[in-house]
Amino acid sequence: MKKKLLRTCYLFLVKCAHRYIKRHKPIVIWVNGSVWKTSCRMIIFQTLKKFFPEKKISTSPKNFNGEFWLSLSVFEITQRSPSFKNMLKVCLKALFMSLFWKKHYDAIILEYGIDNPWEMDFILKIAHPDIGVFTAIDAVHSEQFGNPQKIASEEIKMALNTKSLVFLNANDEYAQQLAPKIKVDKLMYKTFDTDNIKADIYFDQHSFKKWKENSDLISHFSLHIKEHKYEIETNLFGKMNYGYIGVAIWIAETLAYRRKFNLHLPNNKNLKLTYKLQPGRLSIFDGKYNTLIIDSTYNASPLSVRKTIDTVYAIKNNCFLSSDIRLILWDMRELWDLTETEHRKLAGYVSLSGDQIFLLGKSMHNYLADELNKVWVNNNLTVCKSLKELNKTIENKLKENSDKNPVILVFKWSQNTIFLEESVKYFLKNKEDEKLLTRQSEFWMKKKENFLK
Repeated sequence: MKKKLLRTCYLFLVKCAHRYIKRHKPIVIWVNGSVWKTSCRMIIFQTLKKFFPEKKISTSPKNFNGEFWLSLSVFEITQRSPSFKNMLKVCLKALFMSLFWKKHYDAIILEYGIDNPWEMDFILKIAHPDIGVFTAIDAVHSEQFGNPQKIASEEIKMALNTKSLVFLNANDEYAQQLAPKIKVDKLMYKTFDTDNIKADIYFDQHSFKKWKENSDLISHFSLHIKEHKYEIETNLFGKMNYGYIGVAIWIAETLAYRRKFNLHLPNNKNLKLTYKLQPGRLSIFDGKYNTLIIDSTYNASPLSVRKTIDTVYAIKNNCFLSSDIRLILWDMRELWDLTETEHRKLAGYVSLSGDQIFLLGKSMHNYLADELNKVWVNNNLTVCKSLKELNKTIENKLKENSDKNPVILVFKWSQNTIFLEESVKYFLKNKEDEKLLTRQSEFWMKKKENFLK
């Protein structure tokens, strides 16, 4: 009965959101795929805000996607309590907004997330987007779908229902297969720089540096969009983010041309782009014991783990050549039947990148540690049973480090009952950085009470 009632509320909210979009006709931009959706969405949002200061650009400040949360994003509602009384209040508020609310934004960027095979059709009832970005497919949510192929068959429905322009990831095999089926304009973009793949949007000459000693790291790359070339300096890291910056700039160019938006873009094509980083997505902090912390604790999938390691290795080679990399890894979740295979497949990758490896969690212990013991000659591996043991073990090893070169600590894990960001917190040099970590709200800290005892 409760599920049926919730389903009715979800459908009502979807109808209200659809009515609002139909009344005011804002530009709807969607982002979907099984990895990197939020980072892509926020890069597009912040880029459009910068280049169109006279326009109202909207997106949810929260990680709102899926059948229920997407409707709240349309109405810019950011809070909801799980009680029936509050659900009723939300429904009444959405009804009022759909009927009487004035136009609040010129464009909205939505993140379409699905956990079950039927959800995409449900979400599409809100709106068929004007512009869409397809990120990549990885082996997450495998229990609900069975395998990545079935995930892809559901995710591509969004691209097939886009009205005007679709961006497809040239490095993703499912996007490559989808490309011939797209009937509207499409552009291929890269999220890493393989020479054998052609794309409309790609990057090269990427490097990391500091403005001056003891300053923040920045990345630099040359961005190519069709016949245009931009020189980009940014505080974002990760090749996938470089691709999303290219997508965001071309979306801005498209809106300027097709919708006559007044584009504030320098003529010299040299862009310095500063973004507000999403917590737990390749954030960099100063740590205790002469460490540089790379915080990627929001979530983890096999693809995101490999790309995080790639980014860290590039940062080391550019800025900290003599430094050690210490990987702190916890279980990857939502892989289900693929859990053992995907954890074991990481062994060769992490053994080539990490000078020391610290593992926590059942899957890391049973599969990755087991595989590392087979393939890693220089086996500097530590398996821990608890977060406290992990922190103390790392701390003791850092105290032994007499080298003046900073140690690079890399934290990566999946959410859901494990909270590796609390280990990041333990090693932060500056306490004020705690607020920049993921899951630090009152709700999450209360949920962590038993875990942290």
